Amino acid sequence: MTKEEKQTISLLSFSHFFCHVAILAYPAILILLKNKFHVSYVTLGIVAGVYLFLFGGGSLPIGFIADKINKKLILRLYLIGMSIVSFFAALPGNFYVFSFFIILMGLIGSIYHPVGLSIMSYVGSDKLKGFAIHGVAGTTGVALSASFAGILGYFYGYFAPYLVLGIIFLFIFIYSFFLRFDFTSAELNKNLKNFNKGHVSKLSDFIKDFFHKNLILIFIAEFLNGFVFQGVFSFLPAYAGTELKNFLFFHNQEAAAGGFFVTIALATGVAFQYLSTYITKKFYPRHVFSFLIVASGSFLIVASLSHDFILFFSILFFAAFNFSLNPISNLMVTLNTNEYYRATAYGIFFFSAFGIGSIAAPIGGIIAHNYALNDVFLLYGLVMMASFILSNNIKDWVSSA
Repeated sequence: MTKEEKQTISLLSFSHFFCHVAILAYPAILILLKNKFHVSYVTLGIVAGVYLFLFGGGSLPIGFIADKINKKLILRLYLIGMSIVSFFAALPGNFYVFSFFIILMGLIGSIYHPVGLSIMSYVGSDKLKGFAIHGVAGTTGVALSASFAGILGYFYGYFAPYLVLGIIFLFIFIYSFFLRFDFTSAELNKNLKNFNKGHVSKLSDFIKDFFHKNLILIFIAEFLNGFVFQGVFSFLPAYAGTELKNFLFFHNQEAAAGGFFVTIALATGVAFQYLSTYITKKFYPRHVFSFLIVASGSFLIVASLSHDFILFFSILFFAAFNFSLNPISNLMVTLNTNEYYRATAYGIFFFSAFGIGSIAAPIGGIIAHNYALNDVFLLYGLVMMASFILSNNIKDWVSSA
């Protein structure tokens, strides 16, 4: 990779890591907020639902906007916006003022994925490796967010994680001005300007230029994959804790076992997310995409029907294959979208997975309540099989990536 590409990836990886840390800091301090402000879990849950929906839903319009405006400018607006809103969240002693800024953080946070992923898609030397590094950064942020917010909140108060985040985002914002991250070639920049000036901005023109069978299949598959990912990790601590509470060195310790095994699964997923790129380069992306989906679904089904060793290793293999989907799915969007609509494509892509996919948890809760917890994982495994059937219909259609 060139020096500029490495600088681009470093900036985006830091931005991605702290995006997920910031968004997931709130759940980690729920008990502190409840005790500090004397509010109910219902109220706390409503705030979480609103800001998480905005985090997923906001990416849809942002994607359209980012294809018309300088992406570096939008990225910097995201960084300074997250810094400002974090500082404000750390200031008030009133829960409703605090909640307003947390909800605003969800909206500002929605800027990152369509913009960051579209910038990443222009890394020319090794897109797959770039997506993998970027994905590992985000996944690591997810894994460490609870520890980051929980430890700071426990020792210094609920406001401490947001004060630190405000400082960090401010430093990344300043850091961005010391980097040269020219992520598009001069020729491509010229083409984009000519396209934006001369193209007729009618909905019919956009639909004709943007949508095609491959991309529609990828969006549907990503909705199904995101549905499963959010659902699995909503119930995996409870399922692993219940089924593995006496496995290895645990003795009827459900909460400890659930936390431990989910942490091991996350660590496995992070490791394989990067290592899988070496294998992925040897095969067609669409074939790897389909294989990872069917492997993920298969191990989920096994996990829903097993106990002890088999369940433990099924969870690990699911995480390994499912997390490996991240770089290849991002690459699939790039390969099936022309450069004029990259941010739009990633906006829809992220909205499909995190916005619409957020219905997985309530559906899983209904099934767990009326049937059994393992049936939830059987459902998610079958959903992955449906995604596999769809992904098998993706053909070789490659843009000027």
